[in-house]
Amino acid sequence: MFNRLLMICLISVFMVGCSHKRAHKVVVHERDKIAESFYLTDVTFSEGIEDGAFKTDCAMLSGLEKSILDSSKTSALKVLPSNSITPEQYELKVEYTNVESHKWLFMAIRPSSAAEAKASIVKNGKVLHSTTQSISSAVAFGACDRLEKISLAQGRYISKWLSNYAK
Repeated sequence: MFNRLLMICLISVFMVGCSHKRAHKVVVHERDKIAESFYLTDVTFSEGIEDGAFKTDCAMLSGLEKSILDSSKTSALKVLPSNSITPEQYELKVEYTNVESHKWLFMAIRPSSAAEAKASIVKNGKVLHSTTQSISSAVAFGACDRLEKISLAQGRYISKWLSNYAK
């Protein structure tokens, strides 16, 4: 009886460990390479996000913007900050669509945080390509620290995604 129970536990641990799913890969054809430079507008919170202390206390917006600009420098991608964009320029619009500063998970001893950001390439008011990325973190103790780490990781992801469309 004990041997069977041990065997079932080992098989279930092996199956769970080997069932790791890989992240989806974005397939971009050469014809989808659309621009040499993109212009980053101010990062915002979407209207559906409830007011919270994280909006004023945490540096999520500036952290995400800085992360996108810094990551684009390392990948030879030309992303420029801009306040006024002409219709013929490609605009990178980024907004947080969901933010949970304190999220308790089953069997967790401390809270985690999660944030979902949506990035879109826009030209003439028309969305050409978009992606949404949700990242969670339970590494730091404070909510702002967790959310700022998430914004740094999301900036790297958006920069890498954007490089697929750069000439």
